[in-house]
Amino acid sequence: MSPNTPSGLRLWRTGAHKFRVIEYGEPADMLTNYDYILIDRKYEEVLRSTGPQLQLTSVTITDEVRKLVWHNYLEATIQHSVSRNEIIHASPLGLVIYRYGEQDPSVFVSDALKASLQQVEGHALEFSLGLSLFAG
Repeated sequence: MSPNTPSGLRLWRTGAHKFRVIEYGEPADMLTNYDYILIDRKYEEVLRSTGPQLQLTSVTITDEVRKLVWHNYLEATIQHSVSRNEIIHASPLGLVIYRYGEQDPSVFVSDALKASLQQVEGHALEFSLGLSLFAG
C-alpha cells in the first residue's frame, strides 16, 4: 500500500505525537520514513477494524515556513512485521496489515482490508496485486 501520488514531504519527530516539516512537498494520504507511518484520518474507521494489529495515534504536523498545521494524520504502529519469505507466499484472510523493513517501512494489507480501504470516499492509495508484489 502506498499513496497514489508520492510526496517529497519529510518530517522530523519533535516530541510525542508531534512532527515538523524538514523537506517540503505536498501531503499525501500516507507518509512513511524510517521512524513513522502516517495515514490520513479518513481511513481511521477501516483501520481500527483490524483490532489489536494496529495502534493509531493522532499527530500534529507543523510546517513553520508555510505557516501550516495539519491535524488530519494518524501514526500507525503496526504490531506484525512480515519476512520476505512470507511476503512471497502469504495470502492472509480477513482484515490483516503488516509492515516490512525498519529503515523505510513498507505496508502490506490483505485483499479484504484493501477492498475496505478502497471504499473510503476520496481514497488516494495505490495497491499492488498482492503480498507477492511490493508496495512501498
